[in-house]
Amino acid sequence: MSSHPPSPNMEKGLAFFRQHNPAAAQALEEKLGDFAPDLMRLVAEFPFGEMYGRDGLEPKVRQAATLSALACGGHETQLRIHIGIARSLGFSRDELVELFMQLAPYAGFPVTINAVLAVKDIYPES
Repeated sequence: MSSHPPSPNMEKGLAFFRQHNPAAAQALEEKLGDFAPDLMRLVAEFPFGEMYGRDGLEPKVRQAATLSALACGGHETQLRIHIGIARSLGFSRDELVELFMQLAPYAGFPVTINAVLAVKDIYPES
């Protein structure tokens, strides 16, 4: 997969990603695994293995920060992946809508609307 051997953080990161959004993890592994294996390794090691594995914040708080940053940055593909992870971590649709509404006065209504519509797509049954 990579020119570097798997590290403990890579294995931990892949396990976290596969547990909390298996479809997205599989899609990313299929798209990057053979094409850009070192990028796949870095994604698994750092954000998922190192950052999500840190002490100091509950997983839902860490995920709320991630969602806010992705929404504000306009990173819709990654935002949708992380909304799926948030769902797995126990966020309700209403909690996510409230989280993104909090962004409106600071990041603007376009950011909020786009994020809420992504939630609507991922929680269609609600």
